Amino acid sequence: MATTLDLRREHGPAGAAFWRFGRKDRQNLWEAIGNPRRDAARAHRAQDARRRQAREAAEREAQRPGCEDCGT
Repeated sequence: MATTLDLRREHGPAGAAFWRFGRKDRQNLWEAIGNPRRDAARAHRAQDARRRQAREAAEREAQRPGCEDCGT
């Protein structure tokens, strides 16, 4: 992680003044430091959301009326 005094002066203590090596954009200090537990929690919530969306899509598909002629 890196920053400069000019960036700190420009963006302030909570601003996006830090570069994380391997990233293209600047981040604020808390994002640049990272938090593995928060990242894992976000990934878990995203996975739960994808499962819920897939389940809701399957339920909507099951409720669609079928074709009278061929049954599809």
